[in-house]
Amino acid sequence: MDANNFEHDYVIGQKNNNYNEVMAKIEEMNCLVLIKKEWEKNISYGFHVRECFDICYSSGKAKAILVYLHAGYWQSRDKDQFYFIADHLSELGYHVVLMNYPLCPEVSIESIRTSLSYGLLTVKAFLHNDKEDDLPLYLSGHSAGAHLTTELVLHASEKIKNTLKLKGIIPISGIYELNPLLDTSLNKNLKLDQKNALKNSPIYRITNNLVPAEFFVGGEETAAFIYQTKNMSDQWELKGNSSNFKVLKTDDHFSILFHFLGDGEILKSIERLYRLSH
Repeated sequence: MDANNFEHDYVIGQKNNNYNEVMAKIEEMNCLVLIKKEWEKNISYGFHVRECFDICYSSGKAKAILVYLHAGYWQSRDKDQFYFIADHLSELGYHVVLMNYPLCPEVSIESIRTSLSYGLLTVKAFLHNDKEDDLPLYLSGHSAGAHLTTELVLHASEKIKNTLKLKGIIPISGIYELNPLLDTSLNKNLKLDQKNALKNSPIYRITNNLVPAEFFVGGEETAAFIYQTKNMSDQWELKGNSSNFKVLKTDDHFSILFHFLGDGEILKSIERLYRLSH
């Protein structure tokens, strides 16, 4: 990858001509799912105003929890923009949890990961009671959320993983090596230097005995995103962990999220992970 093209690879080139159309469709579906489903909103897991989550409850008896971390390069966007992913998952027996987190530059990327680690424990405690089974948890994230998904797994102790009953992850269109972002406009708020970029790059810290992972990227995304996802999946597998990698050929950085719906590939992968652990 040419360093001179990183602004295109990670910023300009990721926004396709259909962006406004895709986001309008997402907003329409968000409104519908808020009406159709049972929600509990803005449950706090910390002191910061953005340390909160929403739950879309399973339509019937719950079989698992799916936690979703939103995109936004660690510096923008909100859980409220992605309610639609809960629609079909809730029908399949998942409590769907959408999490917010503090953003850069107010906090560092490391601080976001720390916040979310407490958030996951809060989610599990909130949804566990004597009347319901200790449900398995699956973690998914998109773009920066995919990075945070892998970071949370790599930093969690075995005790924490067991407490969460974490059974698999689904990272979508992620950034797993942060060094290419240093000379992009994104770094105005991220404030990364080479040391911190390395420290926050999960590609260099993969170990064995990790949970199964299903890595996705869109075929209409930049070559840099496809490379990052393929490399991360390969390294996950090389360390002896279960990993699947899939390029969804006709999708871009945001239309790929429609695969949470209907017979979408992401939905099918979540169900596959569930079957693997049961």
